[in-house]
Amino acid sequence: MNLSKPQTLTLTPRIANAHEKQMQTTIMVSEKEEQKELASLPVKMAAVDLSVYYGKFRALNKISLNIPENKITALIGPSGCGKSTLLRAFNRMNDLVTNSWIEGKVILNGKNIYDEDVDEVDIRQRVGMVFQRPNPFPMSVFDNVAYGPRLYGIHNKKILEEIVECSLKQAAVWDDLKDKLNQSGLALSGGQQQRLCIARTLAVEPAVILMDEPASALDPIATLKIEELMENLKSDYTIVIVTHNMQQAARVSDFTAFLMIDKYRSGTLVEMGPTDQIFTNPIHQQTEDYVTGRFG
Repeated sequence: MNLSKPQTLTLTPRIANAHEKQMQTTIMVSEKEEQKELASLPVKMAAVDLSVYYGKFRALNKISLNIPENKITALIGPSGCGKSTLLRAFNRMNDLVTNSWIEGKVILNGKNIYDEDVDEVDIRQRVGMVFQRPNPFPMSVFDNVAYGPRLYGIHNKKILEEIVECSLKQAAVWDDLKDKLNQSGLALSGGQQQRLCIARTLAVEPAVILMDEPASALDPIATLKIEELMENLKSDYTIVIVTHNMQQAARVSDFTAFLMIDKYRSGTLVEMGPTDQIFTNPIHQQTEDYVTGRFG
């Protein structure tokens, strides 16, 4: 399978008048151009016919999509459509859920992360996760950021100091915390805690950063800082974000994937494309109804 080629979408045929046919032709030509744009980009990660099960329940049904390198991809859709499940499948966190299993593949740099010879701990270092609510460890700011590097065998104090400073700068929180490195991470504001958690993720040099509604628990000012941070980070990292906030998806993402629930309550991919196209000229009526707030 050619992982650089996006999923082909099939529209349901219907009878259209002359004006509608002209509009459909315009949309098809535009969509082909959008697909070419997506297909021309390097693929950092891809789901290939991915289904995720919890026991007998199929939470995701044959998801195939590409995550472009050094771009922000947003996963949108109504509650229960499997956005967070898909995100967790990208770094094997679903392995921690009892009776969960998958069919299909998740490809990272050309390798299936679910192959038997792949260490899931190594995958979680290469594919970092930032959760919905800030979750700093009950230790100092310094030890929070240094936790990962120490886990991977770095104990030299000078090197750790450099990693901590660099990571906090990348997370745009160094100026706020450089005099509070010995203070507990739990004593920080919500926005500072979330950027501390992002710095902790960056400290182990991941290739991909997954963000599960990273600003949903934050005030508008802290949310703006997180969004600005994502924009700055994408030059060095590939970012995938789950969000219920359509305005946020439109503001920060380069590409958007819309998931929906099928009749068996499984999450399915309706369409994926450049964010501008998804929000202004989607292929499917379901997508238009969702992004315009008619349901969801």
